[in-house]
Amino acid sequence: MEHYRPKLQSAEDNDASIYWLSLLSTSLGVWPQKLVGERKVWWKRLYYFMIFMHWYNTYLQVEFFFHNFGALKTMTEGLCSFCSISLTGVKIMRLYSFSDEINMMLNKMRNHEFMQKITFLKKGKNREIFQQFGQIMKNKWKEVKINLQLYSFSVGVTASSYSIIPAVINLINLFQGSSEPRRFVYKTYYRGMENLKYYSPLHELLFCSESLSGYTTFAGVIAFDGLYVLMTMHVVTMFKSLNLIIKESTSAGFTDEEKQLYLHECVDHYTRAIMFMDDINKIFSPILILQLFTSTSIICVIAFHASANASEGDSQIFVMVVYLIAAFYQLFQFCWYGQRVQNESIELPNSVYDCNWHQCSKKFKTKLQLFLLNVQKTVDISAYNLIVMSMETYLSIVRTAASYFTALQTLTEE
Repeated sequence: MEHYRPKLQSAEDNDASIYWLSLLSTSLGVWPQKLVGERKVWWKRLYYFMIFMHWYNTYLQVEFFFHNFGALKTMTEGLCSFCSISLTGVKIMRLYSFSDEINMMLNKMRNHEFMQKITFLKKGKNREIFQQFGQIMKNKWKEVKINLQLYSFSVGVTASSYSIIPAVINLINLFQGSSEPRRFVYKTYYRGMENLKYYSPLHELLFCSESLSGYTTFAGVIAFDGLYVLMTMHVVTMFKSLNLIIKESTSAGFTDEEKQLYLHECVDHYTRAIMFMDDINKIFSPILILQLFTSTSIICVIAFHASANASEGDSQIFVMVVYLIAAFYQLFQFCWYGQRVQNESIELPNSVYDCNWHQCSKKFKTKLQLFLLNVQKTVDISAYNLIVMSMETYLSIVRTAASYFTALQTLTEE
């Protein structure tokens, strides 16, 4: 009997794939506590400070809405940032509460624990299978690394534009001696300080506070969304490897008893994949329903605000366009990787049917038929068991946002 053994330093290579994700998230206090390591004391203080500032700035945006209640155009200016940072606050707290579970899942992934549990007969084509396993894992981590780098850059540009653009405009107005009021990062209302907030040093302190919330949002988004991508890709690789074992289970070089042994390994590996999938849904599913609602609102509101102010040439339009692109990208991330899991699970029945089952014993065929009945059920990631994360859902969200955008325009014209 043999077991798959990953290459030396494989775990370190996997860690390198998510290095920047963990570094950025840890430095801003939003990485799961169990993954921080020896720096837990200072990190916990940083976490509480960052989460407090985050929710404080969320409260200031709520004050803005109540202060401008009834002014539709003014309210929509701050709605997208409010939806984003409030949802990110929930995501950060979710990661913190599931720190132990996430740490356990990541350790299983980085050490290829699921692959090493599969038992192989020495007289099989193990070398070829192990090479294919290694290539599947290598491709997974490579795709994850490229995706997270691109995604971090996209979200980082969006978060930075909210603070850098108004800061630059404030500096230009200062040097030109313009009397235009100083700008802030978000649309907020400071009760009792509205007349004082434009004067130094209070303006600088409040501006830094809002900027801090923006970068906490950036770190929280890439941490939560990045872990979602990483874990769903692992399920995809587990299903891909299962297809290889299914084909090997009916090899002509095995006796009937040995074929049944391989079939039991297929069942066990499939069970482990489903259990891992259940853990992913447990962590992410409740947040995904909020994500879909938030993405719909953000896409609709940003498109409405950009079209309503396009003729004014305000710098805020640029921020809105960047935000709109990032919102589409974020929604695509969740739906695309949910679709990937679906696609691989759909391939499993085909692999079972395409193997050389017709050359096997009746007992093997009976067990294989039972296995086929199990894998025919499509495995998917759901948003609180209500909406399946897929490309069909993505297109549905875009169409819904477009219809809401049309309704807002009509309401404004009336």
